[in-house]
Amino acid sequence: MTSKCIYCQSSENKAWISFTDIFNDKYQLNHCNDCGIYFLDPKPTADQMAKAYDENYYGVGEKKFNPTVERVIDWFRQQNAKRFARKLPNHSKVLDIGCGNGSFLVNLGKQKNIELHGIEPPGKSAERASKHSEIKLHVGVLQKDTYAKESFDAIILTHVFEHLDAPKESLEIISGIAKPNAILQIEIPNIDSWQATIFKGNWLHLDPPKHLNLFPPKILKKELSKLGWEIVSESYFSPQFSPFGVQQSILNVAFPKREVLYEHLKGNKIYTKEYSALHLFIQKLFHWLSFPLFVITDGVASLFKKGGTVKMVFRKQ
Repeated sequence: MTSKCIYCQSSENKAWISFTDIFNDKYQLNHCNDCGIYFLDPKPTADQMAKAYDENYYGVGEKKFNPTVERVIDWFRQQNAKRFARKLPNHSKVLDIGCGNGSFLVNLGKQKNIELHGIEPPGKSAERASKHSEIKLHVGVLQKDTYAKESFDAIILTHVFEHLDAPKESLEIISGIAKPNAILQIEIPNIDSWQATIFKGNWLHLDPPKHLNLFPPKILKKELSKLGWEIVSESYFSPQFSPFGVQQSILNVAFPKREVLYEHLKGNKIYTKEYSALHLFIQKLFHWLSFPLFVITDGVASLFKKGGTVKMVFRKQ
């Protein structure tokens, strides 16, 4: 039976690559001949999704990653918040869809007088975000009646859009709750990147079964244009996300299990129990020592719009 595209529901699609997730379940990434997006096939079951988003996904400690990694990530969030705040006037109303622990919103609120709203599914991240009283948090997922029409001056999705199981409906809802002249910032894995082309099924940012859709940047721009959004800027350079994408993908090629380093940095001892402390230390050493090299290679790739991730900013017409 031919699977239907997660975006346009067309049956005209074909398999591009096959791979397994960290639970050894088999999937393939299909390319839709009609709308041009890529989507995970078969669609994960409810049990598979519950397993993928269990407590290990959110990290076993007070924060998602170990303290050193969290400090680095927090620094990136601070810088991202400063840059995004420049796009906003005071008293803007901002929604972060998939706000995680709320750190980005908290840092954004330190820059200007901004009304902060966040959405996060139930779990440890939502619990962490709920501790920030300055955030008006909705625990759940975005639905048609979650917010009133034309509510927000800015909407942000940072490595969240690819997780959505109804991307077409989600874009329509986002367009409806955005005010005229609102800003929309979306950051996603770049399926057109050199990383995706080289590593294929071992590419970190496939992240099965959590990444249900992968949009080529030109297709996302086209679909948002239909909904009244004009592209303002796009960046294919991301020191925060892209270098690690290469590093973990290399390790996925070198070792039988995928995402071992990533899971180790989250403290997932169950998944990494077969690896010695020395082995895991060597992987971490590779990560820290090779990071500058892969920042440089991502910079080169970004010149050709082939960086591992892409951040796009749109304005509502």
